[in-house]
Amino acid sequence: MISLEKKKILVTGGGGFLGSFVVKKLIERGVPRANISIPNFGEYDLRKLEDCKKVVGNSEIVIHLAANTGGAGYHEGRPGELFYDNITMNVFMMEAVRGTAVEKYVSIGSATAYPESAPVPYKEDYLWTGYPQKLNAPYSFAKLMQLVQGQAYRTQYGLNAIHLMLVNMYGPGDKFDLLNGYVIPALIRKIDKAKGNKGDFIDVWGTGKATREFLYVEDAA
Repeated sequence: MISLEKKKILVTGGGGFLGSFVVKKLIERGVPRANISIPNFGEYDLRKLEDCKKVVGNSEIVIHLAANTGGAGYHEGRPGELFYDNITMNVFMMEAVRGTAVEKYVSIGSATAYPESAPVPYKEDYLWTGYPQKLNAPYSFAKLMQLVQGQAYRTQYGLNAIHLMLVNMYGPGDKFDLLNGYVIPALIRKIDKAKGNKGDFIDVWGTGKATREFLYVEDAA
């Protein structure tokens, strides 16, 4: 296990759903809070290369978790924004660490990048065999390009980059509003609302036959 106690660690999205638990786990591993940098998005715009370089600074490990994402309704209404925001953040963050003292770069992918036709459970061999679900495709491809960029930068520049593919997460701090909420909190909210209104059914996205894999957010961290 790598010793992290003296490392300077950058966690983009460190105040978010997954990021807050990652920061907690780093502290539990002995990393002083003063050694963990969490960019303030009111101060830095990670869609700009110069801001990415500023937040990287003298970091030794970069864990890039920042993303623009939400539930199915959010993805349906903002495909262009989701593609642009995520692909620019991801490309510029990795470019910002090239040639620096960063020893390891961790990016986060999404299981939505797998083809809609891929059998369950997913295998890595299925990743490039088809097109993702159209609703999530702009976001999915923007996230997946981190894998391509990481492989390219490792080959040409020797960057120690790794891309983790995560499934649907749930847990404390999740979003329960119907537009931005993910599957589990959105269903909880819909069921609670239906019970309050004495309804005998709820509306769900899709056909109701979809298969999902869920991961508790603290386990992911």
